[in-house]
Amino acid sequence: MRLTRSPASRRSDGFSLIEVIVAMALLGIALVSLIQLFSGSLRATKKSSEYTRGLIHARSLMDEAYAAPSLEDIEGDFDFEDGYSAKREVTQLPAGEEEEEAPPLYEITVTVTWPPKGKTVLKGTRVVYEEEL
Repeated sequence: MRLTRSPASRRSDGFSLIEVIVAMALLGIALVSLIQLFSGSLRATKKSSEYTRGLIHARSLMDEAYAAPSLEDIEGDFDFEDGYSAKREVTQLPAGEEEEEAPPLYEITVTVTWPPKGKTVLKGTRVVYEEEL
């Protein structure tokens, strides 16, 4: 007895052109999604690196202000070699009603900016005790 294939079974020997086109379209969509995810990750990493560098500069200026013997002449504008710039400001906070004899309290604000639109602000307080003569 001889086995012969029916015409219906001959058509299922391989993939049709439509099946190949659909598979290629799905593969293309998946690859484009992965590439966009990868580029978004790179952008987030760069932004995080810039913010960290700005925070390091701000912390350095804040530590310098804390270590200064007096608050005179610590205000100013600063430029760093890597394109970052900073501004340090000092303002005296008002004393409370019950704390009239307390030493003055100052707020130190450091603002660091970098191109194109990066900015971070760091604030801290410092008490200045007057030396007794």
